[in-house]
Amino acid sequence: MDHYNSNETAEKYDQTFRRGIKEPKNTGKAIERYNRFIQNVRKSGPILDAGCGTGRFVSYFNRDGFKVTGIDSSQAMINIAIRENPNVDFYVMDMRKLKFQNNQFDGIWNSGCILHLDEDGVRLTFSESKRVLNPGGVLFVSTRTADKDFFAIENSSEGGNIPVNYYSTKTLQKLLTETGFEVLFITVDNDDYGRPFDYCYILSRSI
Repeated sequence: MDHYNSNETAEKYDQTFRRGIKEPKNTGKAIERYNRFIQNVRKSGPILDAGCGTGRFVSYFNRDGFKVTGIDSSQAMINIAIRENPNVDFYVMDMRKLKFQNNQFDGIWNSGCILHLDEDGVRLTFSESKRVLNPGGVLFVSTRTADKDFFAIENSSEGGNIPVNYYSTKTLQKLLTETGFEVLFITVDNDDYGRPFDYCYILSRSI
């Protein structure tokens, strides 16, 4: 996505989200979601952070002893991720066209990324995730949600406008089921950073 390709935008993004979540109740929810995911991944197992941005979640997986790989479509984002996590493998890659072998990961973390994709793009992303996951591997997805699917052009946290797709929980569950996943956990909460929209959080298993 062109918006995130400039070095200035990538740095602003990193500064915005690396500050962390300020609201204690939201911090607790975020930690709970992270723990729910890693508890379903083999200890020290391989994890793919799909759409890793500047690597803020990669840092946690690395800290907790997982073999994590990060991908993002923005070279500017990947440059910062490498700077912050020099011992991790990062690649510029489209999550809809993963350049990995079949059955390579125990878990995939996809946080706040599919909102930039239309429904066909989300379906491709889930299909590719299914392909590169080991049997029984887990996929975590978080994305903006609403009662009905809709598309909007909105202001970004870094300045400028970005395209955003809101997906209902019904649509997300349908796409996961169609691409070979079983939904283990789903919840809708306020945005962790206090922004005026809700997020859907889903943990699913490859079947």
